[in-house]
Order: sequence, then C-alpha cells, then structure tokens
Amino acid sequence: MFYEDIPNGKNYFDEDGHLIQAHGGQIQWMSYFDINSKSVVSKWIWVGEDKTSGAHGGIRAYSSEDLRNWKSEGIIMRNIDKREDFDNDIYFKKLYFDKSSEELDHIYECINSTTAIIERPKLIYNKKNEQYVLWFHADGPTRESKSSYAAASAGVAVSKSPFGPYKFVDRYRLNICPDDQKDYYPQSKGMARDMNLFVDDDDSAYIIYSSEENLTLYISKLNDDYTYLSETVDKAVYGRDYIRLFPGAQREAPAMFKRNGKYYLITSGCTGWAPNQARYYITDNIMGNWKNMGDPCIGDTSHTTFDSQSTCVFNASNNKRIERYIYLGDRWNSNKLSESSYLFLDIEFMEDDSLKIFYQERGLVDGN
Repeated sequence: MFYEDIPNGKNYFDEDGHLIQAHGGQIQWMSYFDINSKSVVSKWIWVGEDKTSGAHGGIRAYSSEDLRNWKSEGIIMRNIDKREDFDNDIYFKKLYFDKSSEELDHIYECINSTTAIIERPKLIYNKKNEQYVLWFHADGPTRESKSSYAAASAGVAVSKSPFGPYKFVDRYRLNICPDDQKDYYPQSKGMARDMNLFVDDDDSAYIIYSSEENLTLYISKLNDDYTYLSETVDKAVYGRDYIRLFPGAQREAPAMFKRNGKYYLITSGCTGWAPNQARYYITDNIMGNWKNMGDPCIGDTSHTTFDSQSTCVFNASNNKRIERYIYLGDRWNSNKLSESSYLFLDIEFMEDDSLKIFYQERGLVDGN
C-alpha cells in the first residue's frame, strides 16, 4: 500500500495491506536507537489500541517517514491469555522473571486478554533514565465488582525501546477531590479513565484524565521518572500537584498541546462510541485557570466533531518553516471496532490564539 494523502474516515492500511490498528492513540516525532542500523534514527511513531479481537486487545505501534505510509512495528505491549503463560511463554518469562507469584497474579488481573480493558495508550520518553514510558486507561473487573469498568485506573509500562516489549509496572487510582470542593462521585474516589500525556518544555510531565465517573477532568503532575504521580495521593497539594477542570461538565478524550506559550486542551463529551460536539480550553498556566473556548469545528452542522472523537494533537511542522498542527480523531465503528477509522485535520490559529478546525476529505494533502 502507498498513500500520497490520508483517506480520512475510510479504511487505512499499513505497508503490508493490513488495517491500521492504532485506535485511541498518539502520533509524535521521536528519536530512538535502531538495532538494525546500529544508529539513532528519527521517525513518526503512532501507538494505539489493537482492536483486531474487539475490546480486549494489546497496544500496537507503527513508524513512518512521511506521516502517510506506516510500517507496523507489531504489538509493543501484549496482554496475557493464561496465568500459566508467565511460566511457559518466553516473552512473559523474560519480562517478569523478578516478580513473585502474588505480583504475577496482580499483573494477570490487570492485563489479561479476557477481561482487561486497555485503552487510550500514550507514549513519552524520559531523558533522565533513557526510558520510554507508556500510560493507558487500565480497566476491568475487580475482586469487589464484576463490572467491565470497575477498576477505573491508569496503567503504566516501561521499555528501553519505543517498540517494546513494555513491562507492565502497575495500575493506579489517582488524585481525589479536595474536601472543600464538590466531589461529583464520592463513592469511588481517584477514578481514571480516558487519558492523555503532556511533557512541557522543562521536561515536567502531566497526565490528563476523566475522573469522578467521567464528570470531571483532572490534570496531575507526574514524578521525575514519569511512572507515578509527583506526590502520593494523601500528600498531594491542590494547585501544585493537580487540578480539577470544569467539575461536572462531563468531558473525556483529552488532547493537550502547547503553542507560543499557551496550553490547549481539546475534549469530547461522554456519549459512548457515538460522536458528539468538541470543546476546547486555553490557559497560560497548566495549574491555573482554563478558559472555555467552545466548539473549534467550523461547518460541523451535526455537532459531532465531523463524526469523530479527539485522541491527540501533534506538531507536524517537523522543524520546517511552515507551522502545522494536526488534530487526530477516531471515527469509531461500534459494530466492528477493528474497522474504526481516523481523521487527520489541520488546525488553523487566529491572531487572538483561538483555533479552528475544518473538515478535509483527504488528510495532509499539501505535504508535512
């Protein structure tokens, strides 16, 4: 398969002719050590959910030199079929050789292929320890509840290569509503579902996620290793370690980016697999006040974000003179998740730093 532009909203295949399985994902320009050429190379890397087998799949990665044509780099974090695979499968034996039986039981609960939910994977690189860190919405039944979304946690895994294999670290509930504010779901504190990551210019990293039964967005600062919060939940200080955004507004699918010193956050409403109206926010300070800017989509008469849901915004300028930011959205096919497609739409910025998104039949038609 070869593409001169991206088939927005239509079937999109990798270089081997297979449907691209990178749903709820993220695209970015990354450098890494290539074992074949034994040198450092830079490419576009796209990570996302593999929906080949439906809702319960692993995380897949793709690489590209032109943002149109993608090579599959395979499953970078596998989920596990049977508890015995920790003893019998060399992949899992090598990754988790240092874990106790109790720890393996917990890992199996978190990433098994039968009940575990692995969604919204996002990847960042930690310069300090030269480690790639993968966060995702980690859900599934718990010992207390058989609900598919009972865990409501954020999972994290690490690797020395962007293409894995990623070793699962743990899944966590995150920050909670302060006592002096209204908690919209106090019966289940620290929930974390739809999420994204952001690394600022000073290398501080943040996780942005839906909490309080998806009624409130949170932004929480990560530690220096990017593998947990900057402070434990019981010691976290509101306004320094985390904030809540527009409590009760019921927003999800957060996509944060930075341009000219301002932070932007595009979100969707909560309507399951069905698309809805986007809304975006701007601030000068991540932990400060965010301004609601409304719907960025121009000409979207159905108010469904052009039948898509935000998953990330990436800078496609690639050190070239022409500035280019791209909105990446999922166009979900609820009847067959593996055939869900994608939208790549250019973002246009106004003089007052507001933004607009227009529909394009083809993505990246003018080059990257």
